[in-house]
Amino acid sequence: MVYVYVLDKHGKPLMPTTRCGHVRRLLKSGKAVVVSTTPFTIRLKYESTHFTQPVHEGIDTGRENIGDAASLEDGRNVFLADVKTHNKSIKKKMVERAGFRRERRRHRRIRKQRRAMHDQTTMQKGKADTVRTKRACQSVEITYPSADNPVTQKVIQGKESKFANRRRPDGWITPSARQVIQITMDEIKQTAKILPVTDIYLERVAFDFQKLENTNIRKWQYGKGPLYGYKTYKDYIWDEQHGKCACCGKPIEEYHHIHHRAEGGIDNVKNIIGLCHHCHEEIHNSKEAEDRLMELKQGALQKYCVGLLNSVMPALIDAVQAYCDEHGLTLTATNGKTTSETRDKYGLEKDHCIDAYAISLAERDVTTVRPADTIYMKRRFKKKTKALISTRNQRVYKLDGKAVAYNRHKALNQKTDSLEELLVQYKGSHSAKDVQKLMHRMKVEPARRTYTYRKQGLVAPVRPGDLVLYRKVRKVKGDVKTEVFSAVSVEYTEVVKKTNGVVTKERDWKIGVDDNRVRKSKFCSVLNHSCVQFTGSEPTSEYLKKVEEEAAERKKKAAKKAAEHKTKAAEGAAKASA
Repeated sequence: MVYVYVLDKHGKPLMPTTRCGHVRRLLKSGKAVVVSTTPFTIRLKYESTHFTQPVHEGIDTGRENIGDAASLEDGRNVFLADVKTHNKSIKKKMVERAGFRRERRRHRRIRKQRRAMHDQTTMQKGKADTVRTKRACQSVEITYPSADNPVTQKVIQGKESKFANRRRPDGWITPSARQVIQITMDEIKQTAKILPVTDIYLERVAFDFQKLENTNIRKWQYGKGPLYGYKTYKDYIWDEQHGKCACCGKPIEEYHHIHHRAEGGIDNVKNIIGLCHHCHEEIHNSKEAEDRLMELKQGALQKYCVGLLNSVMPALIDAVQAYCDEHGLTLTATNGKTTSETRDKYGLEKDHCIDAYAISLAERDVTTVRPADTIYMKRRFKKKTKALISTRNQRVYKLDGKAVAYNRHKALNQKTDSLEELLVQYKGSHSAKDVQKLMHRMKVEPARRTYTYRKQGLVAPVRPGDLVLYRKVRKVKGDVKTEVFSAVSVEYTEVVKKTNGVVTKERDWKIGVDDNRVRKSKFCSVLNHSCVQFTGSEPTSEYLKKVEEEAAERKKKAAKKAAEHKTKAAEGAAKASA
């Protein structure tokens, strides 16, 4: 069953219709115009009545996916949508941007230090210290009120740190939580543009992580976790390892995350181990040392990615309630138990979209329960960035066309050899003259930075997330090829042209489509700017089948990884006993 969404002459939503033949005749006679093709929406060009029936909208909020469904009074499902938020990329992008910003500040500080050394304007009072190339200098330690540790300033005394002056406004929430609220509210507003929604049902999410770990947990066990009786996790690790490094037995100096937090590791004592400074550096620089560490302690990966929702729900309910009060709608907050009971009652499958449909049916007795035949797919696009640097490559040293070393000195978490390590190994079996010959034979590819369009001052004709119309006249076939799609990526290449002896450079912009195709920008025109765009639609049966296959694949990979960890642990125990 295909639903066509109808707007009146003034753009207000009416009830959807399944009379596609009647819609076709209205369009052909000019009594209606097409507003949108995904979902298919028309607007009448004549005055009509405004009688509508109650429409119940259900929202299943998630971090990565948001389900949206609307049902009529008898239970018929008239709208079904799945929104991909790409929420996890927010923290990753912010961490990368912070790294680039710290690097930029470090380079500025080094430049000021060199200038001070050249002009002989370095600080005169302080304690003896060394800077970078072991050059003698003076340094002072400054303690700030909000800093845990004093800040050491060498060669020159910098400006006062500004981190102690920052204040967060009342009601501040994290960027990841703010994005969940924004996308959920945008989805509610977009649905209200094509359907006369009267009631909104929102599931109040609350996850008990300790119960997820231990289903038989008792009430008195909630306050007695592994850190019970300890001030910090460091005290627990120190007591567990008797204050000795897990690798060599020296005193503990560093606390290392076995699985890095950037790779899904948790901030828990199961994933933290105490090491000395030397072993800590070796693990970061050597793959073999990292594998040996895994034999001592397996670490723990994050199992649940829904912790954000526990903190975001109060603010989300307040935002939806304010919207309902403004537009005269009714808000009902349900819970996971009600959703599960509704799903079991009507024999519905488990999925974000189907859960949203079950939420819209909560606390109602309906006669017609059947999900819509089509699910509309939406995706959130990142349209702009405040970062100056997009990516940064490593410096590569090549010998006879083959990469033999990366970077002059070893970077953090670099597992490959650096130039410094390569020369140390080569000097052990060759003379100084051979080392010089090796250096002359090497070719160096510098570490290049890729800057964003904002840094380069470029204006892209299309931005990611724009709804684009592609129209190209094919002279051979004598027809016009048209296509409407959401731009996934925007890239350009420099094209050198020579006209009458004059060499000019032009930018050839290419617009990326979802299925790895590209379109030239000269045939594209922007129809709509939006961060959340429709990317297409799928039959509900195929979509649910794909979801089941992906869940089975994830379960298979998790089982395989657990078996590998178990095997490594057994091998490590056998080596230790031997």
